[in-house]
Amino acid sequence: MTNFSSRFFFFPLLILAMVLHFSVFGDSPHNPYGIKGLNEVYLAVCIIFTILLLLASAEDAPREFRILMYYCAYTSVVFLVMPSLFAYFTYGQPIVFGLIEERRVLACLGFAPLLFLGKRVGTLQFERALLYAALIAAFFSWCFKFGVIPDMRPEVRSDDRPDRSSIGPYLICLAYFYCIQIWSKGASPISGAARSKTLYLVIAAVLLLTLVFATQTRQLIVLCLAFTLFCLRAKAIIWAASLSILLSPFYFYPSLLEVLGFNTEFYDSTFEGVEDGARSVTISLIFAHLDQVNWLPSGSLSLMWQDGFIPYFGEHFFLSDVGIIGTLFRFGFLTFLIIPMTLFVYHRIAKNIATDMTFIYATMLAFFVIWPLNGLFEYGQPVIAMLFVIHALRARHLRSQETIHERRAYPQLQGSY
Repeated sequence: MTNFSSRFFFFPLLILAMVLHFSVFGDSPHNPYGIKGLNEVYLAVCIIFTILLLLASAEDAPREFRILMYYCAYTSVVFLVMPSLFAYFTYGQPIVFGLIEERRVLACLGFAPLLFLGKRVGTLQFERALLYAALIAAFFSWCFKFGVIPDMRPEVRSDDRPDRSSIGPYLICLAYFYCIQIWSKGASPISGAARSKTLYLVIAAVLLLTLVFATQTRQLIVLCLAFTLFCLRAKAIIWAASLSILLSPFYFYPSLLEVLGFNTEFYDSTFEGVEDGARSVTISLIFAHLDQVNWLPSGSLSLMWQDGFIPYFGEHFFLSDVGIIGTLFRFGFLTFLIIPMTLFVYHRIAKNIATDMTFIYATMLAFFVIWPLNGLFEYGQPVIAMLFVIHALRARHLRSQETIHERRAYPQLQGSY
């Protein structure tokens, strides 16, 4: 009965939870299949589920759950409540609008349903759920790329290319990381059980090709390459050589790129073009503002309240585009305290769950590479929460192995009576 329920009930629920957790169908200007309000519904479900789980197991909650609740409490206070308070004192924005603006931070609560479901399936099922969810995102990315499923957005931004989409990009990246980790070690990062290197290498190649040809986001491609380097280290040379051989036909026959719909103009654009865009303007405005307010915290404004930042900085001011610079705007001089303190707290939480953090280290180092363009703590909580879930399942497996190892045989038990 347990195997039946885990395979036909908890396993599909886990895939659905991962799809929702990484906003595969979440409303976004770059998601052609986004459903309006779906992200907010998922966050509400996570909040309610976490509260119910706390009430149901207030005294006998699993150790990993109790530790990760500290992670959620810290993250919510620092990156949700504090920016709302800063915006209230700086601009007079009501706190509720600040909470709405930073609501994506509550994705940290997604660990609760994921860990709950992850404990009710086997390790192999959990890994398959992660890969299936990522392949679903990749499938819809390719469908949009080739026009199989039409764009469902009511309106498309003028700066959006018709062949580019953003459907669960972090899910695809994390699944790629997981496949590369397995290909490197030949074993599951959770249980240590042997896995087929060839299968996971093929899946990793499919996911990477999806990011290159369908998603077409440079920072995500750099993210994946950085993880490959940090994870494989010496083996990265083999990986680079394999990629060179695989991509050599496109070098000798560039016309093949056009057949696949590869946007060469996008990848040929230099960083000078980026600096001339909205991102460079946002960065200059942020530093000018920080100088004006003596580096005091400013929080973040919601478009729902007096058009947000538009009256102050114009229509092309987006904190989400400038990564750690946006963190500087939110927290001012406190950034130099909050960032190292947050890294320390996250590290301590992970260490208290399990000491082996090879996968976490490689993933976080890769995200540090793109931190200047992507806010890690403000917009990367789905990935961080998922890393903690994988880490907690690893700790649970190690604890179960210790129990089996210490269990005495039946004749020994008889002799102790």
